[in-house]
Amino acid sequence: MRLRRWAALLLSLMIFLPVLAASTRFDLLASAQQSATGNGGAISVSGIKEMVVYVAVTAKSGTTPVLDLWLQGSSDGGTTWFDLTHESSLTDASSSATEGAVQTNKRDIVPGLSDALGSFSAKYSIFGDFVRVRWVLSGTGGPTYTFSVKAVGK
Repeated sequence: MRLRRWAALLLSLMIFLPVLAASTRFDLLASAQQSATGNGGAISVSGIKEMVVYVAVTAKSGTTPVLDLWLQGSSDGGTTWFDLTHESSLTDASSSATEGAVQTNKRDIVPGLSDALGSFSAKYSIFGDFVRVRWVLSGTGGPTYTFSVKAVGK
């Protein structure tokens, strides 16, 4: 009986460890309040073939704030940046922005919405050796948004 348990444990480790080890988790932008257009720092993604980017927008202020957010890639070590299009994106149903809408082959992860609170995600398979997040804030009344951007690649 003990041998069977050890064999089952060993088999489980052989199946799940490569999957767990194959994923790389990283922050593209730590949660913070942003009050101006900007971009995150360059993050090396060499060796990663595909990734999913997760955006959590947790607060906003201003009279008519608008947030537009997307991923940029660089193929020359972070000197030149290009806007990336994702294979697909999803807004979770808790967002009042687009109520769980799925989009494909678009640039924006958070698509210029004034009520963009909630969770957003996008899948990428073409991105270069460095990536960064880019956002534009607009509106009146001192628009600010608090958000974070994380990614999982393999």
